[in-house]
Order: sequence, then structure tokens, then C-alpha cells
Amino acid sequence: MSNPLLRPVSVTALVFAAAALAADAPPPKIEYFTPAAVDAARAAGETGSAIITNPEFKVLASRRDKPGQSEVHVNDTDIFIVIDGSATIVLGGNMVGAKQVAPGEIRGTAIEGGADYRLEKGVVLTVPRNTPHWVRETQPGFRYYVVKSAAR
Repeated sequence: MSNPLLRPVSVTALVFAAAALAADAPPPKIEYFTPAAVDAARAAGETGSAIITNPEFKVLASRRDKPGQSEVHVNDTDIFIVIDGSATIVLGGNMVGAKQVAPGEIRGTAIEGGADYRLEKGVVLTVPRNTPHWVRETQPGFRYYVVKSAAR
């Protein structure tokens, strides 16, 4: 049988332990990017680049002027936010030529089956982790953000 007098002490100890752990964690960082910095990130590399990277999420300023590889992210949910242009993305189905290219990252050449979704200015689309997806066709000028939310 537990001693009711010890309960307040245990709860107090847990509160102090949690506060000590929180004190060791760095404070959240506010990040601000000018339009010029975002445009520079979007122009970098083959399809753009990350503007924010931290343990909880990433934000990529992205562009596509041609179809990409099919993808599966084992640990990340992708959130697409379209700002200009249009494309067709395939979700679900089976990846063709699937190969692991990094831990938790699988790439292929296409997807068989799956459902087509139209991406155009103003659309927001979530792609849950472990979901095959493939930007199958794009129109020139397709610009978007991807927020990658890491699984915990």
C-alpha cells in the first residue's frame, strides 16, 4: 500500500526534474527570411533547398520544372504549400525501381497505381510518412514550399 504523504513529494520531484531538463534545452529560435533569401534558396540546387532545418521540422523553398523521382520518407510527413504554377502528384500505389538512398529515404523511377492530385496555386497537401509520392508532371514555373515534419 502506498503512503499518501509521499505522493506530494513525488509529484514535486517530477516537476523539478522536468524543469531541470527543460532548462538544459536550447530555447526555440525565431527565424525570419527576406523574400530575396527565400528566392535564393529556391534557386539553389536542382529543385531548391532548405531554409529552415531543426530537429522537429524542415522548410524547403522548392521548384520543379520537370518530373522528379518517386519518393518515400519513412520518418517525415511532407506538407506541400503551392505558391505558383501547377503539377500533378501521385500518392500511394507501388514504387517502381525502389532503392534506399539514405536512412529512411527511398527513391524510385515511378509509381504504379496510386491517385493523382492536382497541385496549383493555393493548394495545401499533406503526404503522411511512408506514403509513396511522385511529382509526375509539372508546368514551367511550379513553385512551392515543403514543410517536413519529423516523426517522434
